[in-house]
Amino acid sequence: MAEYIRLLLCKDCGSMEELPDYQGDPRQDFLLDTLVKRHRNPDGSPHIAHPLMKVEKRHWDSPSTREEIIKRIRENTGHTGFDPAFYAAKNTFQEDALQCWQAHNRSVTCSDWCTDKKRLTPDTAAERKAAGLPKYRSSKDIYLCHFCPVANAVRRAAYDRAA
Repeated sequence: MAEYIRLLLCKDCGSMEELPDYQGDPRQDFLLDTLVKRHRNPDGSPHIAHPLMKVEKRHWDSPSTREEIIKRIRENTGHTGFDPAFYAAKNTFQEDALQCWQAHNRSVTCSDWCTDKKRLTPDTAAERKAAGLPKYRSSKDIYLCHFCPVANAVRRAAYDRAA
């Protein structure tokens, strides 16, 4: 079975962001919600996005094929006025996790591993409070830590400490 990634292309800022595929209830797609809430104008209004695009991961992982995919996306969406480097796709969560890892001195003994402040949650705090609901929690919580370049080593170190 083919593995896919999704691409979020913002019409307002022209960015292209990569995120893992998701097959569940769209209302539970917290990674997409987290990326979308970053795309806002200074007045708080949301940016406009193209429909999400799915690409087979094996094609996306090939640099030459990726270039062709990005070229075709730019041509088909009307984003042809800027330099192609402007449209370079980025994996926002991996970049954020890399910055976190560097802030922790590139250690595998991370004190923030899967803490509340690293949990990626939907931006529904105000709505939940107005409805009298508690803070969001899910059995499917996703943390920025899961995108860390040393995630497996940190998991192993945490497991070894607990054993």
